[in-house]
Amino acid sequence: MASKFTIAVLAAFNLLLLTNLALAEAHPLVPPVKPACVSSPFGPRVLQDHPQAGTYHYGIDLPAPEGAPVLATAPGKVIRIQDSGPGGLEMMVQHEGFIGVYSHFGAIAPDIVEGKSYVTAGEKLGVVGRTGVVFGTHLYFEMILAGRPVDPGPYLGAPLCNGEIPRAVTARTNNNGVDGITIDGRKYYMLLPAGKQ
Repeated sequence: MASKFTIAVLAAFNLLLLTNLALAEAHPLVPPVKPACVSSPFGPRVLQDHPQAGTYHYGIDLPAPEGAPVLATAPGKVIRIQDSGPGGLEMMVQHEGFIGVYSHFGAIAPDIVEGKSYVTAGEKLGVVGRTGVVFGTHLYFEMILAGRPVDPGPYLGAPLCNGEIPRAVTARTNNNGVDGITIDGRKYYMLLPAGKQ
């Protein structure tokens, strides 16, 4: 049986998630590439013969031609640029309320390389490339909200490239009054570690 504290934490988390989904619908972000569609969505995945791609996708892939502009999804401050690991040449931007991770750049915009740190929504951050672990030219975009990766899809309003409807995310309450999130018919609950309560 869950404690009252655990129930309160779960309820708060689910309220935060639902609030963020509502905000996403009310205040969509600028898609970082145009036109934007999602070729590899957020969540569990298995890519045959590509174990280096991992089994969980913490962001989304947005296909674009090599050299296409990468745009800031919202105003923010560039907090890191690195060229190592599976993301290749990537940039982290602290936007209001979340951190955006943009990966697989071909090049970073010269003014940012020269030290410009504040960007506006829609400003060019660089161009799409083929750095890091890639199996086609695309931009990887991840959102970190309250220290956790969240699905950027609802915030960007980008459809899946194959024309399918993105997975349904709904909130429900169980018999004990504990809210959970149902994704594609599977129930998920969030339990926070002791130090993060």
